Amino acid sequence: MDDLIRFLQQYESGVYFLAGGVALIYLWRLLSAWEEYRKSIFGIEREIARRKILSALTMMGLMVLLVFAEFFLVSFVAPAYMGKPVFQTPTLNVLETPFAPLTTPQASTPTPSNLIMTVTPSQEGCIEGQIEWISPRPGEEIEKTVELKGTVNVPNLGFFKYEYASMDSEDWVTIAADNRPKVNALIGYWDVSQIVPGDYRLRLVVTDNQNNVFPACVIQVRIINSP
Repeated sequence: MDDLIRFLQQYESGVYFLAGGVALIYLWRLLSAWEEYRKSIFGIEREIARRKILSALTMMGLMVLLVFAEFFLVSFVAPAYMGKPVFQTPTLNVLETPFAPLTTPQASTPTPSNLIMTVTPSQEGCIEGQIEWISPRPGEEIEKTVELKGTVNVPNLGFFKYEYASMDSEDWVTIAADNRPKVNALIGYWDVSQIVPGDYRLRLVVTDNQNNVFPACVIQVRIINSP
């Protein structure tokens, strides 16, 4: 089941493209069959054309169901089912990694506070006032359940989803999705209590009602999950 969900997440755009292509083919067949039906004179011709129309409508309906099923699974089922993800390549925990001090007379003995790497605040692809994170901020340390606040306010909004991934992986995990505009408002919650501590990327992916995808708004955060 995990492999299926990860496959659907990874090839989400491909599934939409395939379903749309098949739907267009059968739309053309539907129009052709309708034209045959209108021009048919004999009863058997009308029956054949009617069957073609029903067949095309059935396939188009199946493609619509496929699109809705893909969206529902990726946006709602996957975050609930994979709420406790296990990464194949765990993020390096610097607090447990040996650290060799510089061999200079002034070098002091490292302490845990010396070993914590500084996260360079960054915010990629975000558009102020349209697509941006308000909280958490880039480089912020988070734990337990986090309130996610931000702005998603673009013309002709279709829907948006928010996802996370470890720094060394492109395996994005969807947290949830919504289709309502947000302006400096609560977007949702993110339970990080069961996630391996380390540095992660958090992103907003926004799509308009023409299925055009805006550049993802990505920030870097650190999960600490202290006792």
